[in-house]
Amino acid sequence: MQNHPKLRRFLILVGIFLLCITVVYVARRPLMRAAGHFLVKEDSLALCDAIFVLSGNPNDRSLEAARLYKAGFAPRIICTGESIQRILLCVGDSTDEADLSRLALLDAGIPDEHIEALHIGTSTREESDAILVYCKARGLKKIMVVSDKFHTRRINFAFRKHYQDAGIELVLRGCPHTAYSEDLWWGTEDGLIVVNNEYVKLLYYYIRH
Repeated sequence: MQNHPKLRRFLILVGIFLLCITVVYVARRPLMRAAGHFLVKEDSLALCDAIFVLSGNPNDRSLEAARLYKAGFAPRIICTGESIQRILLCVGDSTDEADLSRLALLDAGIPDEHIEALHIGTSTREESDAILVYCKARGLKKIMVVSDKFHTRRINFAFRKHYQDAGIELVLRGCPHTAYSEDLWWGTEDGLIVVNNEYVKLLYYYIRH
């Protein structure tokens, strides 16, 4: 008889735990969708001096930059990145990320004289520093930076303050990814990896920077 209060508390705790599990399971799609949407932090479109395409996804990001260029939002596009994709190295191709983006832009119909490859940067922070130096040297006052949608919150953290301090206005734009849907990212391996990595990297940036 003396154990009944303890048993009752135990059963209550088990019931609460099971209820929480049930609520999370039922609401799993909205919760996961919200987790993905939190990573998206874009600015409104505006006319800029140039569009910068960050490395990491040369096809999707370049196509979005080409669309924005053709829509008249900037007169030129600069591609960044010095890393070489491992799959290319396997076949003896040493084309870096900046040139991959440039090739994608040419294929999308952008004139070669309106594209520049900036062979600098192996991380978002390095690209941020390189682009800032580039803008200061050329007197650019308003730029657009294009990356994946789920990359934009971390870009905002890595770029925004340094550019504001330098008097440079930043317009962040995200492109949809062809390997997964941003609204159903958990449905593919690529989406799961990207969201997991972004949260880990975001935490790292908050701690280190």
